[in-house]
Amino acid sequence: MAKEKPETPRNKVSLASAKAVPIFLSLLVAYASYVVVGPFSIDYLINNEDPEKRNISAGIALPIVWFVLLIPVATSYARLLYVVSKDPGYIPFGGDEAAGAPPPDFWMRDVFVCTPQGLPIWCHHCRNWKPDRAHHNRDTGRCTKKQDHFCPWVGGVVGERSMKFFAQFLCYSFTLSTYLMILMAYYVHKDRSHVQWIVALSLGGFFVFFTLGMVINTMRMIFHNATTIEEAGSRTILMAVVLPPELQGDAIGRPSPIYSPPTSRSGNSDSEQPFVSEIDDPSHSSYFSKGGSRGWPLRRLARSKAWKGTVTYPLPNNLPTDRPPIPAPEPRTFAILETWPGMNPWDLGSTYLNFTAVFGTKLHHWLLPIRHSPCCEHSSAVSLYPLGPQFEEMLEEVGMVQREFRNAQDPGKPRDKSNRKRRPRLGEGWQNGERPDGWISEKEARRVRNQARARMRIDDDFVP
Repeated sequence: MAKEKPETPRNKVSLASAKAVPIFLSLLVAYASYVVVGPFSIDYLINNEDPEKRNISAGIALPIVWFVLLIPVATSYARLLYVVSKDPGYIPFGGDEAAGAPPPDFWMRDVFVCTPQGLPIWCHHCRNWKPDRAHHNRDTGRCTKKQDHFCPWVGGVVGERSMKFFAQFLCYSFTLSTYLMILMAYYVHKDRSHVQWIVALSLGGFFVFFTLGMVINTMRMIFHNATTIEEAGSRTILMAVVLPPELQGDAIGRPSPIYSPPTSRSGNSDSEQPFVSEIDDPSHSSYFSKGGSRGWPLRRLARSKAWKGTVTYPLPNNLPTDRPPIPAPEPRTFAILETWPGMNPWDLGSTYLNFTAVFGTKLHHWLLPIRHSPCCEHSSAVSLYPLGPQFEEMLEEVGMVQREFRNAQDPGKPRDKSNRKRRPRLGEGWQNGERPDGWISEKEARRVRNQARARMRIDDDFVP
């Protein structure tokens, strides 16, 4: 079945302003350039009849500086408009076929944002599943990855692919506006008879304070690896986290209930999803059996306040009976965890790491509006976006990962007893795109090794 573009609500006023505002801004910059070059440099500094006011060198140098500062503004703005108009990170529209069970793109990763039932979030407008950090914008009628806001000044949505160019444009615009304001303020103070100078000074002063506020807010979001929508939205997030490999065998019980695609648009589309499985569902009664050798980590997980349930993928679907047989994928069981209020699982733990996730690691990447952000690359099998220390601290709290008790100076040395009170760091794992190899705590690993040694002694003592 071919995909059809669904009918979506659109704000025609916002879309019209998004087309008109860039043209208006370009005209304002053209007028400011005219004032700097014509009435100010040529008429006043170069061709002034008063020898005391004439300054040919300044009349040549000041416009050159203006255009040097204008070049990065124009290039970053052109790049930003192109990306926003083409694809700031849009999610493709789905059709009726997209209403089936979530595709493996979600549950083959180890972590994804989910509903209380363990499903990815469904968008009724786009008829598709939302990836992590994607939000629907009613002005454009599209879901966008890592959407920050809809900005008519740049012609559309500031999202994953446009945030870097948006920040560059703001910084360069603030520099250019500051130069214009200082230049005009100095000469207006000396001669207030030129109306066009006063107009240029007003424009420069307005955009200095306007862009300064936007620069501060945008860079704050980048430094914290957050978006405006995320900060204004719910204080908690539900995440499906795959159980450790050592617990997958114990965790898999009866199949989850058969999935039914959503059919209603009423109410909250993010919460109206079919029931999949919860902690008290009979299919998961064996998770916490006291007799199981590996039951205690699951019992600890169940006692955590973050625990909301479980879900096992792939979900049973109403597939046609006449289809050819295909190999069944290996089941994967996820714990549904709720983050604590205000937690940002994507905060990488340092301002520099969050900054480089958007701007890259090279100086020319920071300055030139050419390459897209590294966060646009989604090849990791762990999660769509790298996860930070706060996420791993949550996993440690519920018992799904263990802390590394090692000497910070020499990992090969035993733990220094004098540093027991110091809070240990979490081992390298989720935030770097790789899972820890062993998720069971040191106590459980020691028990398994002791059992293996006991079996080896029995085998050695046995004489046939």
